[in-house]
Amino acid sequence: MLPSLVLKAPSRTGLLLVLYGFLSYVLFLLATIPAQQIWQFIPQQNRTQLQISHLQGSLWSGKVDRLQLGHLSLGQLDWNLNPLPLFLGQIALETKIRGPLGELQSHIILSTDGSLQATTLSGRIPAESLNPYTLPATLQGEITLKIQKFLFQASQKSQMEGEMHWRNASINMLQSVELGDVRLLTKAEGNGSIVHINNEKSALGIEGTIKLGANGRYSVNLALMNRDSGRKDIRSLLQMLGRADAAGKVHIKRQGQLQLGL
Repeated sequence: MLPSLVLKAPSRTGLLLVLYGFLSYVLFLLATIPAQQIWQFIPQQNRTQLQISHLQGSLWSGKVDRLQLGHLSLGQLDWNLNPLPLFLGQIALETKIRGPLGELQSHIILSTDGSLQATTLSGRIPAESLNPYTLPATLQGEITLKIQKFLFQASQKSQMEGEMHWRNASINMLQSVELGDVRLLTKAEGNGSIVHINNEKSALGIEGTIKLGANGRYSVNLALMNRDSGRKDIRSLLQMLGRADAAGKVHIKRQGQLQLGL
């Protein structure tokens, strides 16, 4: 008589080890996908706004020698993958960009709905690097970024929360105007953002807001004032810009469409 076989149910520890091994294998397969193939998974509406050259590496770690967003050249992009969000249908990357805008670092999440979310975005940007987009005005100084959150989805959302400091700021348009240190505090509003602006250490005072829509529309509402009654040049400049109110402030209101090629 043959002895009866008794099959024991696998232990909980055994099941966990098998699951761990399976997940590790899946992660390995996903993470070693060549970077060239990753490009095909980027939603078409976002891919049309991006230009890249010399894409190297894998999903796990790689770089792009030249990254351009619309007409805005960003430079070299390096990334490293955080693998766990892959199971949620997201690609989470630690990124570093070095180029015309200086050096920027951020944690970026790409989702299957085509949205891009950047957190802890920090860096320093020479104001002069923005001159191609501000002509006929040219800028000088240094801009420090500390952005807690940036959420972008083509033509649907463009929200940013954080602050920027523009130190030793100046604008040159017909004449050079020193603005001192300019602080820009940005918050999400609807599907877009609103930027609150003020400055210090300057005879020309600035305060007000800029609203940015998801579709690239913007509206500017600023008030300019002369903080030094002895500065005739500031007084003349304000007279050229408009009539002052009872508090001595000249109000500037503008609306338009951003032309960054986005």
